[in-house]
Amino acid sequence: MTKKTTDSPYNLPEALKKILDKNGMSASDLSRQSGVSMATLSRILGGQVSPSLDNVVKIATVLGVSLDSLTGGSTTFATLTAPTTDDKPETRGRRKEDLGFNPEQDILVSYQLENTAFSQTECANLLVSAANGDWVESWTGSLVDHETVPQVKMLETKRVDSKTVNVSLVIPQEMVEAGSMVSLISVMSAPITSTGARIVDARIPVGLARTFKTPSYGVIGLRDAASKYGRPLLSTTMRPMNGLSPKMYGRAVYETLKGGVDITADPTMMHSLPDNSWRRRFRFIAEATFSAQQETGETKYHAVNISAPTVEDMNARAEYAKELGLNMVLVDSSAVGWAALASVVNWCQDNDVMVGAMGGRSLMSATMSESLIAKLLRFTGCDMVSIGSPLRGDTGNRRHVKGIVDMLVEDAPKQSEESGIMFDQPSVGGATVWPAVGGGHNPWHFPRLMDAMGDDMIIQCGGSVMGHPWGLGSGATACRTAIEAIAQARGEGHNLSVDGRTILQRAARYNSELKAALEFWNEGAFLFGVVSGNAATGAKVEETTTAPQVVTPLKPVKDDTRPNLDD
Repeated sequence: MTKKTTDSPYNLPEALKKILDKNGMSASDLSRQSGVSMATLSRILGGQVSPSLDNVVKIATVLGVSLDSLTGGSTTFATLTAPTTDDKPETRGRRKEDLGFNPEQDILVSYQLENTAFSQTECANLLVSAANGDWVESWTGSLVDHETVPQVKMLETKRVDSKTVNVSLVIPQEMVEAGSMVSLISVMSAPITSTGARIVDARIPVGLARTFKTPSYGVIGLRDAASKYGRPLLSTTMRPMNGLSPKMYGRAVYETLKGGVDITADPTMMHSLPDNSWRRRFRFIAEATFSAQQETGETKYHAVNISAPTVEDMNARAEYAKELGLNMVLVDSSAVGWAALASVVNWCQDNDVMVGAMGGRSLMSATMSESLIAKLLRFTGCDMVSIGSPLRGDTGNRRHVKGIVDMLVEDAPKQSEESGIMFDQPSVGGATVWPAVGGGHNPWHFPRLMDAMGDDMIIQCGGSVMGHPWGLGSGATACRTAIEAIAQARGEGHNLSVDGRTILQRAARYNSELKAALEFWNEGAFLFGVVSGNAATGAKVEETTTAPQVVTPLKPVKDDTRPNLDD
């Protein structure tokens, strides 16, 4: 067998002692400046333990020496006191195939290190060593034939700015268990351990991608099941999150679906509450959904939240929902984890139930980008994924959201670094995913949303439905009227970004609910993430005399509360 380095032994404690003596620094000084405890440092100097990669990096940075001078590696590093300014990518102008990358079998992962003083070469070697777990020489390493055993390799590096470096690594497909999202994430996450790196994107090869689940319904499947084409679907997350009895909660679902919304959904917090248990809530929701279907003649859905303490509990709730005829469930994927989500998806696909990853938290992570998480949720088999609004924030945020949407709705997403997509992702013929666009939309936003994203999205408009001055049903009718008027105008050749305001105002002349909504909501204002009402501290809020009349949602609205269309 071949060894990774020479046969000459390397003594890390002795090397560290020599550097300390050369710098005239005591162990206590090194402990104080590096943040490594004195007890840990004493064991390292005594040869009692192998230091963690994080501690080695801290010690090397304080001493101003290379990692190799401590670990005995074979790669020459520059000093760590300042970034290298003349560090050029060694791979510029060379094909990935020439660098040892096999597009049919290898996983390509892009990492980013921020606020780093390391050069590009140092960053690359740091991540490769962390990925392979060979940053410290050990006798077990001599038992491995590194020429035949699959190893993570550096592909290319790129300096983004003076303190930010991107590194692309090649991970052999053999290191990932087929069909296991947990295995893929674990292997991809190995290089970020103690390095502070973040995963920007990953390219999953065709062979591995085909071992994962793809959505059983997706965009086309849900449209066919609901018989709704040519426009986005409308969704409302029910409010408030607690306080309603199961019966009143079901009544609110009925009013909303009957008014024109396509899908209602449980909120993130709605699990099984003392005054609203999941079994009773599911029964009233099923009754409300079927009543709304009979009265409107349309297919309606309510997505029940089945997030629960265990996978068995979640599958039991999904099974009960299926028995009641509720064929759509939601899971808080950020809370239940990837393995639990995969188990739920397996059950749902075997039982013809749609599943969605709910809440904005589904894409939140400190270690992976949102577009990458969206890709992984797609390969886990989710039919719907909740995302943020492309209308909020600056141009950078809109490009960011576009990258997430492309990962969900494109057959084969193409590379677009400005959108956060670092690699082309080969298609495996699976269904595309519904992006459920949230963020407090009201009818004023619908033209711009459709102009930016087209029809294949679910518009979450819970705030404008629940907060309509005439109640739930009127709020749903206003949103439905707006979306159909916009779809019709687009078919007539109107430019939605230019004529959106005129389209809505024209439709409002023939629909009092929409007119009330347009008058009630400020144009361009969002109904989510905005502080209003009494502060959490209980501070007194001065009331105005111009506040619009609010009608109890579940009571009939008097005719004299409606505005005169001739005004």
